[in-house]
Amino acid sequence: MHTPCWTKIAFACATAAVAITAEARNGSAQAAAAAIIVADTAAQRNPVTEFAVDFGDVKHLSPWKVRRRFPRSGGAKGGQLVTVRDAMEAVNAFVARDDEMPEHSFTFSADGALVSICDVPFALDGGKGGKCATVRVDGAAPAFPDMATFLSAPVRDFGRMEFVMAGAKGGAAKTVGLPTSGKTKTITLPGGAAMEMIWCEPGTFMMGSPATEVGRFEDEPLHRVTLTKGFWLGKYEVTQHQWQSVMGSNPARFKGDDFPVESVSWEDCQEFIHKANAVLPCKVRLPTEAEWEYACRAGSGAAVSGSGTLDEMAWYDANSDSRTHSVGKNQANAWGFYDMHGNVLEWCADWFGKADAQSVDPKGPPVGTFRVLRGGCWFFYARDCRSAYRLKRDPALRNAIYGFRIASSEK
Repeated sequence: MHTPCWTKIAFACATAAVAITAEARNGSAQAAAAAIIVADTAAQRNPVTEFAVDFGDVKHLSPWKVRRRFPRSGGAKGGQLVTVRDAMEAVNAFVARDDEMPEHSFTFSADGALVSICDVPFALDGGKGGKCATVRVDGAAPAFPDMATFLSAPVRDFGRMEFVMAGAKGGAAKTVGLPTSGKTKTITLPGGAAMEMIWCEPGTFMMGSPATEVGRFEDEPLHRVTLTKGFWLGKYEVTQHQWQSVMGSNPARFKGDDFPVESVSWEDCQEFIHKANAVLPCKVRLPTEAEWEYACRAGSGAAVSGSGTLDEMAWYDANSDSRTHSVGKNQANAWGFYDMHGNVLEWCADWFGKADAQSVDPKGPPVGTFRVLRGGCWFFYARDCRSAYRLKRDPALRNAIYGFRIASSEK
């Protein structure tokens, strides 16, 4: 088998870098290989389920597209999908069938430690001198105390991991990575309040819930959705301070500058957007329902994104003390969004309608009676705070459980 010179390997794993089947976890290389397919076009890529592998001038399998995600297993903690080692073993099983690629992209010692990447010695701590492969997490030094912790880490716990080639004499390493969702910017609203936004790359994801998901409703059919254009979305729900800055009033029942604004209707949100756009250079809007769920999931196929534990992600009936809370106090999802589950329901742009079997840039029906709210709230049970949960309400209705976050299509 021909083994070209190793140049670079990069993970882009805002959640699961590679998904493998249950059989693959039990040692079936064939099952691991079957779980991964190559995207035909750039439009098909899911930016948070990519794994780029470059060998010299030959680039293979970039991006890879996940056929299906690994379901929660008995040994998984908090619903994790894939560990770093799972991803590496899936790569080994897949590339072994290609006679132009290294037989062992990742080589492990008898005791299970990672010893090399494409025949280049690997050093978790960026070994001193000589040629070696090292790792950086989110652009910084690794936060793993030892090899076992590194290999067993669920990939959803960090935003980006890069393998880099270190200089022969300890010089600067050339960092190579892939574009991922997570780029941020801050806009200034009328009145001076700041709002942080996160960029979401175009991609394809499974919207809705599988038939086996506990608590699902019939209006959540699982279907493939492709978003061909990226968009910005608020890192947090719109706060009372931000609403006050634009509107000069505060309708919220539960007062607090950093609490989400609530008791606002869909129509109230449109007035906020209209006033903001009179000043902002980048025009803002409500997200479509598909954009909202894409950002909420951040690559996760689980009922709850992030850790998979609702108590860590959301303020809901069981832990909210029957009120809203300051935004950003719970765990963020893999792309850095807070409170996508719980706190307040979030208005979306769409009229409520039946989900399509296959969709490209869906925007809901052209007319309707009800608008869509997503994400659950402080008052709802756990089943109503899932990623796929949908609620329909009159766009003129106000309630202390209704809020929103802002989107923008302009780069």
